Amino acid sequence: MPGINRRSFLGRSAGVGAAAVATPFFTAGQAAAAPGRPPRLDALTSAWLPRREVAHWPAVSNFWGAVGTGGNVLAIRNFTLAPYLDDGGDSCVLSIDGVPVPTGAVRWSAYEITRKGATASGVEVRTATRPAFESNTLLLRITVANPTEAAAEVTVDANARIARGAMPATWAWDPPRPGGDHTFTTHQVRGDLLISDSHSSAVTVFAFAPGPALTVGPDGGSARWSVAAGRSVTIDIAMEVGRTSTGSPLADLADAGDTLAAGRAAIRGFEAVFRTAAEKWRSRWREAFTPGNRHYSGFLPVLRTDDADIARLYYMAILSVLVCERTNLSPAFSDVLGRPAEGFEGLDRVYVTGSPEWAATVTYFWDTSYCSVILAMLDPQMMKAKTAYWISKDIYAGYAIDWVSGRTVGPWYSANDLSVFTTTLNYVHHSGDLAFLGTEVPGTGRTVQEHLRSIATHWESLVPQGQSLADYGENHNLLEVLPKYTHQVASFNAGNVWMMEQAAELCRRTGDEAAAEDLTGKADHLRQEVLALYDPGNGGVWNCRDNDGATAAVRTVLDFAIAGRLLAPALSEAQKAEMKHFATTELLVGDWMRALSLSDSQAPVSRTDHGTTGAYDSWPALTAQTFARFGDYPALLAQLRSFAGVTGQGPFSQSHQFLRLAGVSVADRPALNPTGAMTVSAWINPSQWPTEVWQGSILAKDSWGSRDSGYALRGGAGGQISFVVALDGRFTEVRTSDMVPAEGWHHVAGVYDGEQLQIYVDGAARAARPVTGTPTPSSGTHLVTGNCPSDPSRRFTGSLDEARVYARALPAAEIHTLYAATTSSTGADDTSLVLRLPFDEGHGTTTTEAVTDQECAVEGATWAAGREGLGAALAFSEQAASPHAVIASPGGLQCFNNLAGGAFADVIITDLFGCTPDGTTAGLRDAAVPRGITATLSGVVLDGRRHTITSGPEGLSLT
Repeated sequence: MPGINRRSFLGRSAGVGAAAVATPFFTAGQAAAAPGRPPRLDALTSAWLPRREVAHWPAVSNFWGAVGTGGNVLAIRNFTLAPYLDDGGDSCVLSIDGVPVPTGAVRWSAYEITRKGATASGVEVRTATRPAFESNTLLLRITVANPTEAAAEVTVDANARIARGAMPATWAWDPPRPGGDHTFTTHQVRGDLLISDSHSSAVTVFAFAPGPALTVGPDGGSARWSVAAGRSVTIDIAMEVGRTSTGSPLADLADAGDTLAAGRAAIRGFEAVFRTAAEKWRSRWREAFTPGNRHYSGFLPVLRTDDADIARLYYMAILSVLVCERTNLSPAFSDVLGRPAEGFEGLDRVYVTGSPEWAATVTYFWDTSYCSVILAMLDPQMMKAKTAYWISKDIYAGYAIDWVSGRTVGPWYSANDLSVFTTTLNYVHHSGDLAFLGTEVPGTGRTVQEHLRSIATHWESLVPQGQSLADYGENHNLLEVLPKYTHQVASFNAGNVWMMEQAAELCRRTGDEAAAEDLTGKADHLRQEVLALYDPGNGGVWNCRDNDGATAAVRTVLDFAIAGRLLAPALSEAQKAEMKHFATTELLVGDWMRALSLSDSQAPVSRTDHGTTGAYDSWPALTAQTFARFGDYPALLAQLRSFAGVTGQGPFSQSHQFLRLAGVSVADRPALNPTGAMTVSAWINPSQWPTEVWQGSILAKDSWGSRDSGYALRGGAGGQISFVVALDGRFTEVRTSDMVPAEGWHHVAGVYDGEQLQIYVDGAARAARPVTGTPTPSSGTHLVTGNCPSDPSRRFTGSLDEARVYARALPAAEIHTLYAATTSSTGADDTSLVLRLPFDEGHGTTTTEAVTDQECAVEGATWAAGREGLGAALAFSEQAASPHAVIASPGGLQCFNNLAGGAFADVIITDLFGCTPDGTTAGLRDAAVPRGITATLSGVVLDGRRHTITSGPEGLSLT
């Protein structure tokens, strides 16, 4: 191969797939799709995301399952293809010369995750993670460029626990990961690695090209290659998951013959399989918009506009639903769809709620309802079968259907009635299948319409004696994390009003006037009771009512987006104005929103989907829709354009959280990972302390998961200082009892000498803890001052200066000398000093790490005066670190892929374009009201014909 240089390698995309060269954002020309065609799939990637902006590492799906990635440039986790799954830990960790390579930047596409990183010596690594289309094969491509003057050794470690066997049990929110005494064994079979599970039939094969040097140990296997100086190499790995031929745990290597053969075939034909994975995904994308396609029973309308934000939002919302399509589930569902129970022929797909960490085989009633318009258009036969199956089950026995077992799973959710009713009605209205309403649901003796009427009036059984509203129980039946959002809530009681109104209209259409009048009367009465929960003079919010009559106002999006939207015709203009002001001033932030106001009495609530740190991905769509139902179409358009910004992160997920980017990040290098004695120190001038001592990271290089690693100096809880070091894989902490006040400069230091942990404040020892052990390095993790590398919410607030790390334990006298120093150069020539951030620039957006002269970005901070004699400092504050919405961390039980984002496409169709059919008539909502956008939506099927909806200066028109 010819010689290379760093610049040419980083600019090169060949060898890592089409996703590496895809345009990440629409231009106006790309937004204007060709007539009848959607934009190219490869235009719908994320941007290149720097590591500091990634709270949730991306996942990629192949219609059978999905696989997540990790912070290492090759790491995979949560490889979930039912009935197979792993334990969620990282596998396939790539190292160069024994040092794990962290991801510097990552990009998502529908069929591939692309990552790039570099070593301190300048070796560049680029990887592509691509599951084979509708297969149990995972493809990993590595390109290593070595511009240095020495050979580089590449190592890939495959953790034995990547294989988690065939699990026939019910898969609920949490996949049924087996515990107990499962053990995993790695075998070398010629040039392949084979991993088997002692308690299931699952086997996993790793095949390589070119062939590596292999070693096998109790924790898995390692593959090694050498890259000569000035050269580059491409390494391919095929990972195949299967089961033994006996259906029992592996007893003889011959029993894994089929899986070994499949893995070897994949590596031999790697280029073709790799290319086909992308081509078939592109084909599936085109089929979703093609009338008469061979896969879906319907198709989706094509949006054409020069408004790039709206176009991207629409298509990314649809793509976010397609990544949840599954074509390998299940015999139980086969019967529902009329396919042979023993095979997977016919209409063999469902749309699961999420993946790959949780909800990987289940469909939640609630989430599905928010994308039910596009599902009714795209796949009406599937929707018909799914809703009929839902209605045949007891929807009060759980919140979802697991498509491995066909069972209802989870506890009852208060949203079930409204969700099942909405999904069924959207199917009927948008498919035109009115005959479905008269179909008898097998095993129930009632028609679909009778079931809908029963669902619409189910609330009556929930009304406590002497009360008038349904009681929806405690928070676990509602938003789970809000202890005051309980019992008689406005949202779902408003849903009952709307459902009875819709059920009444269905009765009128079938000539049952008596039933229609009864339902209308009940709806009118209940509407007034729900309106009484509105809290006038309290800023546009609604009360919850306990069964003893006590009320509590909860400042949540749920009442705004459900009660406000469904009761809009009954609200006064003053109420609408108050509610809009509440949403605008307390919920909407930047390009996203909070689900709960920071002014709520329960705030702060950390869980992202329903709390104060972000929002479930349907809430912004429904918020914009509520503004539209209030007649404020300019606000609808403005909000949709704003929300489009988050699609630069990738697909819509379960939720987005606010990330306040703050800190100075120093790229990992071996010297920053002491394996013996160490000292960490800094000058601090705190302006406020967080509630917990671990929340205010002064200097941190820590990570956690299956094994703790690294170290951190931090503070909080009124001014306690904490020093934590991972010893033999477990964090050990010492903290002060004395408080450092939230004002004035103080010198803090943490020391580990092999026998104890100590903390010094202002040159004096303030805490000590006897402890021994070997520090566990956090290799691959950047060192960060002013924040935490593994949790960017752990920000320090105040000024920081002269941050240092020593690879030895400084004695008390030397620490006192640092405290008493009058110049920043004191101790700067110490040969054990491995990090020094003097922050002397006083201006600009970068600072220089003095030991290596590495330039580091300054984020979420302003320049300030340091302690006298020490020059400038960096000041970190809430104001400096502006909120930035990113896909929420899995640490808060949030999954990377979720149906929820489909709500944006639903809202664009039903409100921006006003598409409101009733099953027989093509209708447009507020057609005379201009939407502020020039656009067409073509291929809308209404009353059996294809239509185009045009938005222009005069409003909407239907042709």
